[in-house]
Amino acid sequence: MVTLRDITSFGEIAAEDDPVLDYFLTTDAVQDIQSGKILLVLGRKGSGKTALVKHFTETQPATHGQPLSLRSYPWEAHAALVDKGASVTEAYVASWRLLIAIRLASMVTDLGSSKYTDTLKGLQAFLMENFGTLKPETKSILSRPKLKVVGLSIDPKIAGFSLGSITFGDPAKENVLGLELDSLANSILNDVSNAIAELDIQKLHLHFDELDQGLDLLDDTKKRMLIGLILAARDIKGSSQLRANISPIIYLRTDIWEQVSFSDKNKITRSSTVRLRWNEKTLKELIESRLKSKLGECVKWSNIEDGAKMRGSQGKLQHMLARTLLRPRDVIQFLNEALKVAHDRNDDPLVFINDDFNTCREQYSEYLKDELADEIDPHWEQWTDGLRACSKTQTITFQKEDFLKNYKKIRSKDNMLDGEAALEQLYRFSIIGFLTPSGGGGSSWTFRYSDDNAGWDTTASRLKVHSCRIPEGSMAVS
Repeated sequence: MVTLRDITSFGEIAAEDDPVLDYFLTTDAVQDIQSGKILLVLGRKGSGKTALVKHFTETQPATHGQPLSLRSYPWEAHAALVDKGASVTEAYVASWRLLIAIRLASMVTDLGSSKYTDTLKGLQAFLMENFGTLKPETKSILSRPKLKVVGLSIDPKIAGFSLGSITFGDPAKENVLGLELDSLANSILNDVSNAIAELDIQKLHLHFDELDQGLDLLDDTKKRMLIGLILAARDIKGSSQLRANISPIIYLRTDIWEQVSFSDKNKITRSSTVRLRWNEKTLKELIESRLKSKLGECVKWSNIEDGAKMRGSQGKLQHMLARTLLRPRDVIQFLNEALKVAHDRNDDPLVFINDDFNTCREQYSEYLKDELADEIDPHWEQWTDGLRACSKTQTITFQKEDFLKNYKKIRSKDNMLDGEAALEQLYRFSIIGFLTPSGGGGSSWTFRYSDDNAGWDTTASRLKVHSCRIPEGSMAVS
């Protein structure tokens, strides 16, 4: 007998806090990343980026190693490592290449810990001399005052002179810093490449995790640093001098990627990027993978709900998904809130009924507002002005001109966005959508969360609030 009484949760909304590998769902993105063709993984917060990193690094450590975590990364210290001989766009490529090279050296010495070769011994000597460990923390690699050149097969050289060390922050050498960083990175990568061949490793992945932590708000320097990371990873990935397929993979929030601009961005987006997209089918599969782990291999969605339609003849699954941003995090939170309500009943067996989904929406809406605040605040602190303007229309759908009138009246003094700009931001974060004419004389609603290629239409006159219920301004929906 299947009963919800036997589970206390559908899981944690954050992959780092959840045993996600117990019910990991293999999607098309897994295949794309495994192929080695992907450089960049884009997705909104909660779309599954960290779950992917955990899947690869914890189930396939021999080819994926440990993730390169950028949580608490010393961005300010790294910002000083400017290559003054490079273009503005490429000013941080050399420093990132060195950081990646050192992390790769750490990976191969770990993978080859039970073997002895001269190359591995040299890389071990370099790491131990500079960091006192074969596994230096990412945040410490470029924060040291000096790196000594020891153990490497090829001495890094500048203008024919060997480098005994690289000193960071030396004003007398700031004009050659980029050359020194590149030269040392090349020497390390040469030995990494040889070690990979000696260990017979055909493919090696390096996952950049938690990059979002320090990049919510990008100033010009951080934009250049992010571009530098992307270009450095691409350079190493495409190097013909390395004797193995090395694939750096960068996981990044979509809204952060949208803030940077450089000449090769479109090429990378189209040829080397996977976007994490979910739909009703894949989210149902995600739910059922968790059900099978918790309640039994044969359990399906239909086994845990009574089959009654919600208002408007909508099934419970569709009702729930319409109130999310089609992200696993939202679905898990909604189900957990509904499960709390269901557990207050004495039914046996216990399955979801309509009242569970209706009653839990207030708590779920509080969660969703907090999630949106995390994303939007760095870009627009006064975004609740937009919510209140939507609320004053008192309907789910409304005319653009009505919003502009309301917004003008309630706009706070420190809010720098006018009505048109506010609407674009509300659309960007999927709080509103617009009516789009379709073939045959019909029309449909366009929301960013379901079509991230659809830009804001400045000519749209008919707008609609997303079917969630965000507390600010009592934006109630049916």
